[in-house]
Amino acid sequence: MMTGIIGMGVFLSFLIEVNLGTDTNSFMNLALSERFGISFGTCMVLSNILFFIPEALLQPKLINIGTIMNMFLIGYISDSCHVLWSRYLPQIMFTVQPYQTITFLMALLPFLVSVAFYMNADMGQTPYDAIPTIISHRSHLPYLVIRIIWDFSAILIGILAGKHLSIATVVMALTIGPSVTFIGNFMKSLSWKDQKRASENEL
Repeated sequence: MMTGIIGMGVFLSFLIEVNLGTDTNSFMNLALSERFGISFGTCMVLSNILFFIPEALLQPKLINIGTIMNMFLIGYISDSCHVLWSRYLPQIMFTVQPYQTITFLMALLPFLVSVAFYMNADMGQTPYDAIPTIISHRSHLPYLVIRIIWDFSAILIGILAGKHLSIATVVMALTIGPSVTFIGNFMKSLSWKDQKRASENEL
């Protein structure tokens, strides 16, 4: 769980720095943080608290220690990394092509792997992710449809707050779920193979 949370915070900071696209939740919070003049980490905490209220009232079973850690750590980890990168990394890797795209691609995969680590630890659903789960459960509508509407609603909020939308954010909105599921299934298959090999060795 903590590997996933720290990884998400660190690699999200790279995605933010190159400014080519992030996940929809981060896109929305980046826009709101810029609009209201507060740090990204603080904005993440405030929005998480807002989404946590219906999660706690309507589906408390989705809450675990991972929910709380995710709420309060990822944004501030990204903010801390921003300070480090601005001091110790060459800014050309964030602002000049083709280095900008290379940095984006090199950060994207470990970011997705980190999300898969967190989700497969199964130690609590994030407030942002819990809302479409709750709506789907109560409305009996397909989760995929609700999730797409939810993600594009976050994008709309970001645009209305003044953030420029990149194609990468739209692509991530449509593909991050299947990508994380694929990575998670791959991780589980490796774990199963290790367990099988360990059992064979014991025999």
